[in-house]
Amino acid sequence: MLVNNDGDKKPAITRYSFLYIVTILVILSLLAKLVVLQVVDAQEYKANASTKSHKLVSEPAPRGIIVDKGGTELATNVLSYMLIFTETEESDAKIFETMPTVFKILDENGEGQRDDFELKINPYRFEFNSSNPTELRNLELRFKKDRGLDEEIIHRLYKNKTFNELNNEQKKKVDEELLKITPEETYKKLLHKYDIIGKKDGSGKVAIEDLTKKYSPEEVRRLLVVKDEIKMGSFSGYKPVIIAADIKKETAFTILQKASTLPGIDIQIQPMRKYPYGQLASSVLGYISKVNSPKLEEKGYDTSTDYMGVSGIEGVYEDRLKGEKGGKLVEVNKSGRTINELAQKQSHQGQKIQLTIDKDIQNAGEIAFDKTAASLRAMGKNEDDGGITDTSNATRGAALCMNVKTGEILALISRPGFDPNDFSDPRGLTQEQINKYFSIDYTGFAKQHSYDEQRMNELFPQIKTIEGKSTVRKDTYDLLAKPLYNYATSSLIPPGSTFKLVTAIAGLETGTITSNDTVDDRGEFDDGNGFKTEFKSDGSNGTVNLTKAIGVSSNPYFMKLAQKLRTKYGDDILAEYAWKFGLGVKPSSGVKPSTGIEISENFGQVYNTWSSKNNYSTQYLYVTMQALKNGKESSKGASCTTIDIYDRDGDSDDVKTTKTQIKALIKDCIKDGKFGDRKAEFKQLFKDLMNEDPQYLGKDISDVQMNNILQVIYNVAISDGHFQSTTGSNIYNASIGQGQDFFTPLQLVSYLSTIVNGGTRYKAHLVNKIYAADGKTVLLDNSKPEVLGNTGIKPSTVEALKEGMLDAVTNGTAAHEFDGFPIQTAGKTGTATYNDKQIQDSVGRSAYAFYAGFAPYNDPEIAVVVVIFDGGYGKYAAPVARAMYEAYFKDRLKSQGYQLPDYVNAMETK
Repeated sequence: MLVNNDGDKKPAITRYSFLYIVTILVILSLLAKLVVLQVVDAQEYKANASTKSHKLVSEPAPRGIIVDKGGTELATNVLSYMLIFTETEESDAKIFETMPTVFKILDENGEGQRDDFELKINPYRFEFNSSNPTELRNLELRFKKDRGLDEEIIHRLYKNKTFNELNNEQKKKVDEELLKITPEETYKKLLHKYDIIGKKDGSGKVAIEDLTKKYSPEEVRRLLVVKDEIKMGSFSGYKPVIIAADIKKETAFTILQKASTLPGIDIQIQPMRKYPYGQLASSVLGYISKVNSPKLEEKGYDTSTDYMGVSGIEGVYEDRLKGEKGGKLVEVNKSGRTINELAQKQSHQGQKIQLTIDKDIQNAGEIAFDKTAASLRAMGKNEDDGGITDTSNATRGAALCMNVKTGEILALISRPGFDPNDFSDPRGLTQEQINKYFSIDYTGFAKQHSYDEQRMNELFPQIKTIEGKSTVRKDTYDLLAKPLYNYATSSLIPPGSTFKLVTAIAGLETGTITSNDTVDDRGEFDDGNGFKTEFKSDGSNGTVNLTKAIGVSSNPYFMKLAQKLRTKYGDDILAEYAWKFGLGVKPSSGVKPSTGIEISENFGQVYNTWSSKNNYSTQYLYVTMQALKNGKESSKGASCTTIDIYDRDGDSDDVKTTKTQIKALIKDCIKDGKFGDRKAEFKQLFKDLMNEDPQYLGKDISDVQMNNILQVIYNVAISDGHFQSTTGSNIYNASIGQGQDFFTPLQLVSYLSTIVNGGTRYKAHLVNKIYAADGKTVLLDNSKPEVLGNTGIKPSTVEALKEGMLDAVTNGTAAHEFDGFPIQTAGKTGTATYNDKQIQDSVGRSAYAFYAGFAPYNDPEIAVVVVIFDGGYGKYAAPVARAMYEAYFKDRLKSQGYQLPDYVNAMETK
């Protein structure tokens, strides 16, 4: 302490000196920190300055392999070089300088840019992977919404609301406005959005260069494709986007050598799905497609790299096949290239699936089908029947082979097929492939058949969108082949004479006939109650018993049997037996309508009164509605004042309710045939409608006018609709596989297998076993047959049917088709009319050609079913069945010195 003159004590350091010292210390600290920043930590901060951030890069997992029954790989994986672009501040700023150089390298090396962008130019148009009008509309809306085009519409119409805040009517309005934006307008909006069209600042100076003036339209679109890929990938944060896929190794090395001058550009190696045999079994395998919906990001998919199963086994078993993705946590520098790998998670391959499919049978069937169909097309007008049958459009169909003792599907063929490699190719579908799979060539078909514009519009009417634009056509009469449609599992078609076996079963099992009972077949049938039909092309077969009736396919025999059955047991007797064999299910029974197959299927129904009345009630309701709207019905010429009971936009709730009640009442009349007790209810409902609907304001209905309305309803709904639903013609036609019988080829092969194995219906299945990725650990075993039901038919019934089918291939409709084949087979042909013969001929259709058979005769092992659309006659399908027999029995046939066709042996060395 210091002491002053007054004796007071003073501190040694004043507050000023303390402040001075603190200031000096702070300055020294800042100087020290500056030294550390500039010298000690210089390299670390320099690295940080060139690093945008840590990134998680996903690593796709190899999909599980799919093998046939014998272990041959039908779907596998190969490694592929991918050219990728990673967005960073530098790479994004220089993207329009970098990409033209990249495009030049690709072009010089014969590589293509990946182009999944559905918006095309020259002319401007959308090209989506669908031909369904509803799907096309939804895909266009999704495309525009994903790119934010709806936001400006919402702002213009509803100010500050978001899409989720809109009600249904407002959302509908937004969709309508979106659909009004043309492809060209959409394209130009995106050019602005992605800064490809130039911009000026407030002073008029160029802020962004206008690339549309620098590059050609095609080059501009290539830039747009890249920018859009980046935009779509941004929904889930950082991810590189693929610029070109499956490029050659030499191209990859060229790019790597120049990578330092190409910010954001790099090469990755990824697994790519490969189908070694191309189209083989495409109807079973299905295909995969690039994930393109941001919504799937929530399920762990990456829209920039991932693919997922869409159809077939690839689609159904997506969760098992996709495997488990891996990834890397990396540092990327300002050029977008990895400079440090911080962590890694290994990917794990998907599970292995072994099918029941035998590649040899599948291959033989596909080749034989294509050869047979081609010969039918070349034949055109059939000389055997004087040119009545035209098979020039035999372009599509199906064939199946099933193990009758297990339900295993050994071959499932749908033609035409497709190459699943087209869809797994990371470069995307080519324009030619898009046209092939999704743009049906109606014009080409019309030119091929010399149809004029009027005829083309009759066969392929244009469908109007809500904007009134004619955008797509409809194949009303199913004339054109559709490669992605599974004709084996989805086609609901009349079975023709192959169904006669059910009619025979019902007759034998009920004791209505014996196999020795005969009918005099004079080529016609008359039930004595007004139904009469002639079978001119069949001619007279004379006296036939059951064996011969099956062999020559006698329509009069089975129609007369159906008449007897109907008299004794009613209209549902055939259905009661058909249901046991999987040809439909009893309505409201709770039984699952399925063959058991793993992939998607339709499931047809046999004629039965419940379904028939419902079908007719729907059909004749619309006939009645049209008659009321026109003020006249055509059957008896009754007329009335016009009444519109169609649902219309703007109908009030009261009007909607009244119209619904009127239509329900009409359907009830058609179903049960009762009308008199409902007249008063009809009158009251029509009076209510006149009072509620503004279009009838000030109008009234007189008693005479009301009675005329009721007369029109009676004539259409009761005299025509109800009568048609209850006439004996329904069961007569059903007894020969026509009328209201519609099944898939898959149902038919299951039905035939059930007959020849003695009556046990097995679950149809394509998957034998599922293994872990190691290929050894069994996760699922389907090798033990699963029984869906036992029909309980007598052995004598089975033998009677087999004898008839043997007669068909020795003396009947399939005679000589199996000449020289050393293993005894049996079968049944079917010639199923597409529609009324007059309609069929007028639209260029011909009958479905069916062959259903089995072998060996004494101890059946396999059943086959073949159908050729517009094939003319059932016997024409038999060569495809023979080819599948040859492939299945090839070892036994070789031992007997049988000369196998080249295509049966070819698969062994493929």
